[in-house]
Amino acid sequence: MKRTNAANITPPPAKRSMASELDLDPITAALAEQERQRTLVFIGLPESNAARPSERVQEDREATIKILDHLEVEAEPTAVFRLGRYDPQRTTPRPLKVVMPTPTHQHVALGGWKRERARLRSQQNMVRLFIRPALTKEQLKKEYEERVRKRQQTPAPLASETQISPTTNDQTPVAAKGRNQKEASEDISKSPEVFVQTILVCYEALKSLPPTEKIVYQIQSLEKQHPHLFNK
Repeated sequence: MKRTNAANITPPPAKRSMASELDLDPITAALAEQERQRTLVFIGLPESNAARPSERVQEDREATIKILDHLEVEAEPTAVFRLGRYDPQRTTPRPLKVVMPTPTHQHVALGGWKRERARLRSQQNMVRLFIRPALTKEQLKKEYEERVRKRQQTPAPLASETQISPTTNDQTPVAAKGRNQKEASEDISKSPEVFVQTILVCYEALKSLPPTEKIVYQIQSLEKQHPHLFNK
């Protein structure tokens, strides 16, 4: 009987997981990238409380088409769905993924959002709306790190430029760093959209940070000072 030298036996290749196979599959990666270039993500769009999933889906689709009309997009989405599991006890709406027919429609929508976001946010139930393109995990991580970096550089972005009156009934900004109250009020009255946008951006940045006691306090302070922007 012929003996086989154990040193000459080549071990079988290690099995790769399905996840690694997908990560290394160029076709899958290309298809995912094509879909990402056609996809929008709506953040802060109120979510339906209907009991039936089909009713919630229908309301999301109708709201999406209404927004696309404002953005002058001449196409209907090929898919509209919420990200994450439905929870009726959830206090904040889940992100809404909107897949458009072509990358061009995505670009038109983003351009329209840049022009019309102030007008859209002035409508009821859309004050917290934010629209962005779909991002990869790496892009999301980089965006989060950039927000954290900016947050560390400017720990109090509102206080550095504008202080808000502590009275909830008085939404008039107060002068900071040597400017008197009348001058600050005139500046804000000339550009209320910029002021509202600044409040919303700061709020979203706080919400994206780990919920420490200080962060939670700042979020609650903004909600109390501006109930018309953060009504649920």
